[in-house]
Amino acid sequence: MSIDRRQKFQRFRHILKPPYDADDSASFPIFTTDKHFNLDDYASESANHSVDSFDNLAKALPDDLFMDLGCGRRSVTLDNVLYVEVYPSVSADLIVAPDCRYPIRDESLRGIGCFAVLEHTRQPWIVVQEMRRMLKPGGQVFIDWPFLQPVHGYPSHFFNATREGLTSIFEDEGFTVDHAFTGAHQTAAYSVQWLLGRFAHHLRLTGDVELLHEFAQMRVSDLVSMSQQDPLWWKFLNALSPEGFAELACGNMLFATKA
Repeated sequence: MSIDRRQKFQRFRHILKPPYDADDSASFPIFTTDKHFNLDDYASESANHSVDSFDNLAKALPDDLFMDLGCGRRSVTLDNVLYVEVYPSVSADLIVAPDCRYPIRDESLRGIGCFAVLEHTRQPWIVVQEMRRMLKPGGQVFIDWPFLQPVHGYPSHFFNATREGLTSIFEDEGFTVDHAFTGAHQTAAYSVQWLLGRFAHHLRLTGDVELLHEFAQMRVSDLVSMSQQDPLWWKFLNALSPEGFAELACGNMLFATKA
């Protein structure tokens, strides 16, 4: 960042909703709520990478304003990008409540990046509506939304999305989807390694070295050929903690009663 936080506030001040635009002497970061999360709520501060296509557009259009929604900790920040989080990240300009509403004026932004964030929002469809509201006509979104990943906090995890789900939630809000694809950091290699790695992690937590060794010695052909109800699977599954069992579940069931 080449300008200081007060100068950056002045640059973005005109797109902030009242009362956050009122104080001429204000400086980022600005807390818009006392209902934000604390860093203590997180296992560690999120530091996922930005997306080059988003950063490159922001760099190519230095006079336009952009938003990095759910920025986490960024190693590099740009002067024309507003960094928004639900906890006081070191990179955040605005710290907001996790209610999926943002104190930005209508049609103010040229682009919005949101990377590995929407699965952690309780109402992602509201976030998409807000994105459309904040964007200028012709404005663009750059989205990274996980699909086959285990449950992971920051501090909650609500909705993963298929590619069809990702495209439909934006199309339903009036966006034209220019491109939907699987990035090099989103391939099946990541899913398989993450799931098996977390399974082994939870077995390691049991302290049963022999059980962990038995799992680690299994071949891929053993895992894919064995019935899901095989006693050996249940030997491993029954050793998991309730948290591990839920984290790695293929699905979940719910029974509910109308109030």
